[in-house]
Amino acid sequence: MRRRFQEDITNRARSSDTEDGLPRPSRLLVTGWKAHPTGKPRPGLSHGSSVSLVLTAIALLAVAAAWPSCGAAVAQEIPNPELIFQPPDETLLFGREVPDIGLRHADGTRGRLSDLWAERPVFVTLVFSRCAGICSPYVGLLKKTVEQVGYSGESYQMVVISFDPRDGAKDMLALAKHHGLESDRGWTFATAASPEELNGLCQALDFDFRWDEERQQYNHPAITVALRAGKFARISVGEEVSPGRFKEMLADARGEFVPIYPVPGQRGALFRCFDYDPKRGFTPNWGMLLLIFPGAAALTLAAVLFAAARFMRAPARAEVNRDDEQTLFDERPLIPDAAR
Repeated sequence: MRRRFQEDITNRARSSDTEDGLPRPSRLLVTGWKAHPTGKPRPGLSHGSSVSLVLTAIALLAVAAAWPSCGAAVAQEIPNPELIFQPPDETLLFGREVPDIGLRHADGTRGRLSDLWAERPVFVTLVFSRCAGICSPYVGLLKKTVEQVGYSGESYQMVVISFDPRDGAKDMLALAKHHGLESDRGWTFATAASPEELNGLCQALDFDFRWDEERQQYNHPAITVALRAGKFARISVGEEVSPGRFKEMLADARGEFVPIYPVPGQRGALFRCFDYDPKRGFTPNWGMLLLIFPGAAALTLAAVLFAAARFMRAPARAEVNRDDEQTLFDERPLIPDAAR
């Protein structure tokens, strides 16, 4: 009975809600339901609800993608132009004289910079003991390079000078002990004898440093300068000094010929014909010379053959020219005396 009643209601709904076999949207579209071809409703989303969800998802994805960049833009610190230093330019420093400043050594003794460069080339590094950035790690990297090159204290002298007027002998001694260099005769840790002499040294090397009041730190480049008898020879700025680079700087500081070395600011050289040893100087790199020799020999031989061929063809060409001139003279028509 109940089943027949439900079928009757369904048939009446079909007859009243269809017209020419097509469903009426106003009757079939119900929120949260979709029309079924048989006229029976089934669970689902309406077209309007689907579009709204898709648009919402796209908007959420766009916000999620943009959020990290927005956060980075907010967190990014805008540098203060007054704190940006200018690194030294090696091309402007060649041959420049460096002032002979007084030094207060970490062991409490006093001396002058000329006492060190009078005996051997000097490598000067400018740091300050309270540096929370590059200073101490840079000294550590220099120590590794010097250990690989060898002969410090014999062929050259490493000099670490503080540019911070607050530093004293105890501060530099603590820095030397931190790196295990307090007893190494190849290393000298010192401060300038006076602020005026310190300023003169920094100006001579174009060493630019800026005081950051907020951080209570100096903003400065990491540099190592090679000096020869009180004059600038080479400089390394803002990077680890590799053993090869250090040897090139040492060769220049000793006044020796450097066959190939990189342009300032660039790392390494592709080919090198000589090796450098602090004791012996430059010695030929026979492996590289053997690679270069066949090409150089072939070019030389080609040039000799070309010159010889030109030399051998020159007399023959001159003889041909003389024969041509004689032929032209013989074939020239004679002008009668009456016509003359």
